[in-house]
Amino acid sequence: MLKKIFVVALACLCVGQALHAQETTDSVYTVEVKDANKYKVETNLFSSNWFFGLGVGGQMYFGDHDKQMKFLDRITPNFEVYFGKWFTPGIGVRFGANGYEIKGLSGYNRGLNKHYGFVKEPKKHYAWVGEGANRYELLETSMKYIHAHGDVMFNVTQMICGYNETRFYSLIPYLGVGFATSLEASSVTGRNSHEVTGSIGIINRFRINSAWDINLDIRGAYTGDHFDQEDFSIDASGQYKPSSGRFGEGLLTATLGVSYNFPKRGWDRSTITTIRVNENVLEGLRNRLGEAERMNEDLRKQLEEALNRPVTEATVTTMPLLVTFPINRWTLSNKDRVNLGFLADALKANPKLVYSISGYADKGTGSVKRNIFLARKRAEVVYDCLIKEFGVSESQLTKDSFGGVANMYYNDPRCSRSVLTKVAE
Repeated sequence: MLKKIFVVALACLCVGQALHAQETTDSVYTVEVKDANKYKVETNLFSSNWFFGLGVGGQMYFGDHDKQMKFLDRITPNFEVYFGKWFTPGIGVRFGANGYEIKGLSGYNRGLNKHYGFVKEPKKHYAWVGEGANRYELLETSMKYIHAHGDVMFNVTQMICGYNETRFYSLIPYLGVGFATSLEASSVTGRNSHEVTGSIGIINRFRINSAWDINLDIRGAYTGDHFDQEDFSIDASGQYKPSSGRFGEGLLTATLGVSYNFPKRGWDRSTITTIRVNENVLEGLRNRLGEAERMNEDLRKQLEEALNRPVTEATVTTMPLLVTFPINRWTLSNKDRVNLGFLADALKANPKLVYSISGYADKGTGSVKRNIFLARKRAEVVYDCLIKEFGVSESQLTKDSFGGVANMYYNDPRCSRSVLTKVAE
């Protein structure tokens, strides 16, 4: 009698578990919808949204005597190259260098009887200024330089109006720090100029396509008063040294150029994931699950009564138990533990009975390596549950795994994502 009850119990529990897994899998699906919030995007990798650019334009230096020079005479060419990255649609950084040659004027220092600064050689007269005893000559100056800088950029158009990867125009203010140095020494002092700079500017960006932009860049850079070397004096030892002058000097540049945006470009919209369940199927599952639970309760009571009666036969015949798993998982459900508990009770009641535990995976999904891993993990979790949770002796269990296999039962791959326990051969 005990054998018959045990066999029927295991068979009903296995069928109920398989039906529950199948219906649940078929009735649940997910839907992903793009978030309509125009200010919300997905953070991208560090390798995304890098760019490189070139520009050419004009520049004007604001030095001690430059305002006495004609406006057009002060304008010289300027070239710029840079690279950078946008961390968000609104915030980015870039590093670059600009420069070439700036022109100005040197006034006469009566105390030292000299013209200072980067005076052209041979000297080139520009104009006489002043009257009488205050009359002095202005000489032209020329200094080739390079200005390295780093800028933090703020795309206020994207910040205010929201992210739009096809927007034609963007207004991008920026703040920067840098270092400017002359590429040649002054003909008067024999020294090069080096100054830390601070910058503020605006980029007007016009989109051509996803890869190319046209940029009108206007920058104002502040330097110390020593950069043009027109504030030098001679100390007691006869050495040139900077003397006190006005607060500082400035450099205004404007360039027109192009920039190339390296792939991957732009940002992905965030998505909203919705899990939907067919309500009719779900109600049917609830009803069938309720029936299975009532049957399990009745069987549990019968098993408890049967296990309390002495076994008169020397051997007990038991049925195999198939424990199935969701795809790519190896976690036991509470229902699995109930079934394994029944098996553990039978094993402990029959110390000579040995069960084999064999792990499998579905050959139709996943790589060979992944399926070997899944099959082994599934066998281990059943093995550990019987020993550690239910106290089955290790001598009554053997463990093995077979990786990914073809459909073992009813041409259904879900039956292959399983662990099969049966009497060891």
